[in-house]
Amino acid sequence: MNRLKTKKGLLIVFVTLVVVVIMVTMNQKSDEPTVIETPKKETSRIEYISTDFNQNTFTDGNELKLLKELKICDTTILDGQLGSCSPKFFRFFKLNDAVSLKNAFLLLVNGAAYPNDPENFKSRRILIFEREKGQLVLTNTIKGNVIERRKNGPSTYDDLVIRFRLDEYDEAYHCVFKWKDGKYDFSSCEELYSYNCKGKVKPELIDSVSIEVNKILHDEKLLF
Repeated sequence: MNRLKTKKGLLIVFVTLVVVVIMVTMNQKSDEPTVIETPKKETSRIEYISTDFNQNTFTDGNELKLLKELKICDTTILDGQLGSCSPKFFRFFKLNDAVSLKNAFLLLVNGAAYPNDPENFKSRRILIFEREKGQLVLTNTIKGNVIERRKNGPSTYDDLVIRFRLDEYDEAYHCVFKWKDGKYDFSSCEELYSYNCKGKVKPELIDSVSIEVNKILHDEKLLF
């Protein structure tokens, strides 16, 4: 009997020690500071863009309202007919990661939208708008096709890669535009397609080629 009581006593002591150790360990863990991981901001991203207007759709819900506000198409014409406010002629892109589409957007206009326009919309056109004091303000007009967007650093405005074509000279340029002082500015020409060059511009030639291409784009009135 005495031996049995002794074993029971040892068991009680052992269980008590285990409980004490567990409690101490839990208290130590609770005293440790809680580390909250904040989500990292995206600083790098490349989005390649290809626009088939025959497959294009409006997905945001504000596109028709914005086209009506801009008065650049006829809301009374049946969808798909020339001059109508149709996704066959207009594609919207968000301009700023931190701003809704209705307040800042890039509008890509199909070259077939206005066949009889005196200014000749033969090529695609990019119109960039930001809302200021309740009104949409045009920041850029570019006769080209957006083919790439690049997230570059902390800016909420992506860099744009725009393709320009000069069919009369059988030339094309892929140029980078960066947001600066409230609008997109020409930055560089990365690819050149002409009689002498077909592809990426050599790094040592980018500065000189970019100066010449920028001049051509303005002379040909592809930038406003």
